[in-house]
Amino acid sequence: MRLNADLILKLEYNQMKKIHILFILSILFVQGLFSQQISSTSPENMQIGVVASKKIVLDTCLFNVQYRVFSVNDVQRLEEKENYFMLLQIGRKMSKFSDYHRLVTDSLEEVHAEQKMSMIESMNRRMPLMKESTPLNVFKDYPTGKITVTDRVPLSGSYKYVEEKENPLWRLESGSLTVCGYKCNKAATTFHGRSYIAWYTPEIAVSEGPWKFWGLPGLILKVEDDKGHYSFECVAIEKSYQITPIYILDRSYVNTTKAKLDQALRNFNENPSANVINSGFIQGELPPNAYRARPYNPIELSE
Repeated sequence: MRLNADLILKLEYNQMKKIHILFILSILFVQGLFSQQISSTSPENMQIGVVASKKIVLDTCLFNVQYRVFSVNDVQRLEEKENYFMLLQIGRKMSKFSDYHRLVTDSLEEVHAEQKMSMIESMNRRMPLMKESTPLNVFKDYPTGKITVTDRVPLSGSYKYVEEKENPLWRLESGSLTVCGYKCNKAATTFHGRSYIAWYTPEIAVSEGPWKFWGLPGLILKVEDDKGHYSFECVAIEKSYQITPIYILDRSYVNTTKAKLDQALRNFNENPSANVINSGFIQGELPPNAYRARPYNPIELSE
């Protein structure tokens, strides 16, 4: 679904006094709704400067594990898979699992703000990275045993929920596989409605893994469900040789629960036009494909 970028830009500029980054939010969070670059000849729009998002530093990264993630949105079309590059940042007190391209664009935003770049030029440079990314963040807090998840519902806002860091009930099985140069052992589990096979390496004695996975005697380098809907595979591991913060963006999150966030995302995909209309950003008739339901296949199928 594509919406007129100039129309969105005009509407959002009028709202800028109320919410300084409204332009960025509405553009970035409607993934798949439009993919063209932003263009505008309005002098006022060109003069709006970038303001970097504030960050709350939670820990310092000791090493990074990059995963290639495949997911299936439409279970009737298994061959059509979303492809993301995610980064697991591991610190002494906390880990963060987030989209690699989002981290890059966060850094670019800071650079562009220092350069006093216009918002439009900055967005044109960052949008190609943002289009193929996910706003999902998963934080594991080791001392408290909590997991914090942040995500976005397009044109609705940033959401956050906190839950206990549940340990999947792993079964250690025979078998080995080499992933990213490390010999891995096999384990299996059923976790939130899906059955998974995981491969972990005792060579890296960190009980961590992508997304909400953890609890094995070694770093999980590969995990996938038995239906082929979700797959995480390590493609690079590196020690952090510079001070790299593990942070959360300082924004107004809607505190919610996992079930409520899932329902909000489900509602959006079943009726994406409702979010656009209710946002008040768009006036007039939407294109026909704005009313089409989008397939929704969440990784968690049960509590």
